[in-house]
Amino acid sequence: MNSSKLLISLVCIVFHSHFFYVSAQNILPCGTDESLADEISRDPERQEKLFETERLIETYLASNSVSTAEQLHIIPVVVHIIYSNQNDNIENAQVHDAISILNEDSRRTNPDTSNLRNIFKSVAADLEVEFRLAKKDPNGKCTNGITRTQSNLSLAANNNVKSLIGWDNKKYLNIWVVRSINLSGVTGPGIVLGYAAFPYNNIPGTSDGIVIRHQNFGSVGTAQADRHRTLTHEVGHYLNLYHTFQGGCSSGDNCFDTPPVTTSSAGCSSNQNTCSNDNPDLPDMIENYMDYTDDDCMNTFTQNQKQRTKAVLNVFNLRGSLTTASNHFVTGINQSATFNCDPVADFLVNKTLICSGEQIQITENCAYQLPPSFHYTISDQNNGNQQHVIIGSPLLTFNSPGLYDVKLEIQNSHGQSTKQYSELITVRPQGGVTYSPLFSATMEKSLPNDIWTRLDNGDNIKWNRTSIASKQGLYSYYLENFNVPTGGAGDALIAGPITLNNPSALQLKFNHAFARKQTNNTDKLSISTSTDCGNSWTLRKVLPTFQLGISNLYPSSPYVPGNNDWIETTLNLNSLSSANSIMIKFEMSNGGGNNVYIDNLNLSFTINNLESSSIKSLKVYPNPSNNNTQIQTPGNGDLYIIDALGRIIQKYENVRSIITPQGIPAGSYMAVFRGATGENQQVRWTNIP
Repeated sequence: MNSSKLLISLVCIVFHSHFFYVSAQNILPCGTDESLADEISRDPERQEKLFETERLIETYLASNSVSTAEQLHIIPVVVHIIYSNQNDNIENAQVHDAISILNEDSRRTNPDTSNLRNIFKSVAADLEVEFRLAKKDPNGKCTNGITRTQSNLSLAANNNVKSLIGWDNKKYLNIWVVRSINLSGVTGPGIVLGYAAFPYNNIPGTSDGIVIRHQNFGSVGTAQADRHRTLTHEVGHYLNLYHTFQGGCSSGDNCFDTPPVTTSSAGCSSNQNTCSNDNPDLPDMIENYMDYTDDDCMNTFTQNQKQRTKAVLNVFNLRGSLTTASNHFVTGINQSATFNCDPVADFLVNKTLICSGEQIQITENCAYQLPPSFHYTISDQNNGNQQHVIIGSPLLTFNSPGLYDVKLEIQNSHGQSTKQYSELITVRPQGGVTYSPLFSATMEKSLPNDIWTRLDNGDNIKWNRTSIASKQGLYSYYLENFNVPTGGAGDALIAGPITLNNPSALQLKFNHAFARKQTNNTDKLSISTSTDCGNSWTLRKVLPTFQLGISNLYPSSPYVPGNNDWIETTLNLNSLSSANSIMIKFEMSNGGGNNVYIDNLNLSFTINNLESSSIKSLKVYPNPSNNNTQIQTPGNGDLYIIDALGRIIQKYENVRSIITPQGIPAGSYMAVFRGATGENQQVRWTNIP
């Protein structure tokens, strides 16, 4: 290829791809061109590095032939899982599945090779490149080739995640697995599935490697669907393969055995032939991994693509350093060599919220050469009690409610390692506490407590108690949503279990306050219930942004609600009236907005008759009071004084006049009147001595 044609092809890399983003229904299968264009806009010398790479490849191919007997090239891989919450923290099995698919596609042992049309079978290629998860990390410690880092950068990832963690790119192929990708140069709403870096001499680790969404990584776990080929496609770019449509009909992808394509393909149309200037005139190779056809349509690389790949892997200054015998030893992937490495402790749990008497499976996820001894220490923060377990993956029963830390220590002849998670497991009382005639909860006690617990999604931003705003009493619970990045979710506030006394009607009320940062914020609060101690949840209501708060302010600092900012929401839960116990979960999803507050939760019901209105009203005055409360009942019936924890602290039977309660401590209370004919009324008040 002459230099002018090469220049045109490389310029097309930068400018061609913006066209098909809109046409692909807001899905961009690959953001490599956009990422490169952004780099060139910031560093014009980056384009000259592209030319230098092409010159090195052309020089190698001119003096070397790539035969079918070429030596197998093996590349050490490390997969960095960058997770915002535990939903993004994919399991090892999904990583292994993705690498297995990649190897099958690379070696042409994929199960769909027979789908390649006969006209192209003569050029189909086994790249003779394999990928193995590293066994030794850059410090010489054992590894399973997988790292895990919690960061909200996972929600809008690009090269920013490469500064969080990255191993020497001259020794490892680094793959960052994230929830969502946000690239400069990609305009409008949509989804970028992945992108990679083309090789060049001395490319820094903060620019190299592959970034990919976990939902398009493999075919199991969060990627459950067809056989995803995004990783195969991006590895092609990593090895300096272009899109088949890169230069349009004029130059294609610089590989003469892939027919030129005028623009990116979609779907799987075997009748497609967008360029007729090739000789012979062939249809578009929709089966090629470097096009944009559906995953189940792709199934092949070609012989010329193999030649370019082999050139990159044989030029030391490009990717050649990865595949040397010495590097295989350093990274531990040489299966015939023995080596020593310090063990690394890690473990997973199958769930973090249970009720007393239930079990949790702990699975060791350690990296080691020689099997170590295991020592788990499970500590209850409530009372300091500890349990010790000395097997690798124990199934543990938790009989006592509490908040538990879990620490794993491993040791073998090469060394020792410790991994600890604080507040990892929350155990609630089985069945909870029975409340009658209603459950009422203000937020006067710090979290967690006997009514409320919370689940952290892993970003260390949790629901907390605050005294800066409240609807009733002195405190409310709030989530510092101001500092959660857009897309963050999973921070939950949970009440219960709450045991009810066979109600016939059930109603949930609570107050909330929220403010936006901008008019287009899309935050939402989801309310769910569980009748099996959190093993499953039923969504009951979603409060979108416009219903979540009524504040007309758009503060640029953390929001504090005023007295008139609170909204009351009511949910009918009659379908749960026969449940033995219930839990109520409030889960916030960030759409760019400010802080959210919850206060004054009530779960009320009647035993025999549905709630009805009375001609007269229950009255409590003054409110707030100073040990001088007077309660006027609307007629004959029973009066209950209930504290903020839902406990009946005083009861007056067959009253029909004014009651003056005595000995009421400071706090928030509910006066509940049950009339002789079945009517019910309630009033909340605060006593401040």
